[in-house]
Amino acid sequence: MEKNKKAKISCSSKEEAQKVMAMVLYLGQLLVKYGAEIYRTEDTISRICGAYTNLESVDVFGLTNGLFLSLEYEQEVITMYKSANNDSLDLEKIDALNTFSRDFVKSPKDLTFALKELKEIENRKELNPKLQVLASGLASAFFSLLFGACGRDAICTFFVGSISYCLVSFFSQFDFTFFIDRFLGAFFSSALASLCIHLKLGSNIDHIIIGAIMLFVPGVTITNAIRDIMSDDFLSGLIGLVKALFIALAIAIGVGLVLHFYLKWSR
Repeated sequence: MEKNKKAKISCSSKEEAQKVMAMVLYLGQLLVKYGAEIYRTEDTISRICGAYTNLESVDVFGLTNGLFLSLEYEQEVITMYKSANNDSLDLEKIDALNTFSRDFVKSPKDLTFALKELKEIENRKELNPKLQVLASGLASAFFSLLFGACGRDAICTFFVGSISYCLVSFFSQFDFTFFIDRFLGAFFSSALASLCIHLKLGSNIDHIIIGAIMLFVPGVTITNAIRDIMSDDFLSGLIGLVKALFIALAIAIGVGLVLHFYLKWSR
């Protein structure tokens, strides 16, 4: 039973309470950034604040672009806001942040050390770019096989997916919106698939395009939105669904634009 007890500490001053709020909002910002659900982010912030005996009436309100935290310290209400942006997906960092939060609730750490640990998680190197390109190609190829492609089309899809991923990664440094990023991904995938058919390297353009654009389909966004709605975070869930709808629209425009000219010129 002793192992299941949560350690409790208290803030010694208003300034320390504000530092706690800044730390948990930073943690929440990272969770949203790397693709965690909003309800999970809100729950994590609430649990860490609950580890302090004199932080009361903790209220958290999260959206995909901002986090609000309000609590009461010695009968004084303190409110903070932190902007957030879901611009990537990194399940490994989400797992590290979840582990950090669980450990903190069990045994609260010095705030300076906690912030340092969070920064280390944020600054962890991503997977080797070459490995990411290889994984993108393999994922595209296997998706095409799943939809009925032959071996030759799957090989074409491997290269189309890999090159499309490289091109989108290159253009992402210009900080385009998610709509433009997905449009470019679909456009490059369709253009390269058309080139493969034109050069007689592949036989079915549909299978190649479908396999390649699966890299840009908003599967995680839709899943998180539905999970938020099922957790009563209706506003966050609807925002996620609207974003997924616009991503799907961007993909449709990118593919449709290329196919329009390809079919017109191939007659």
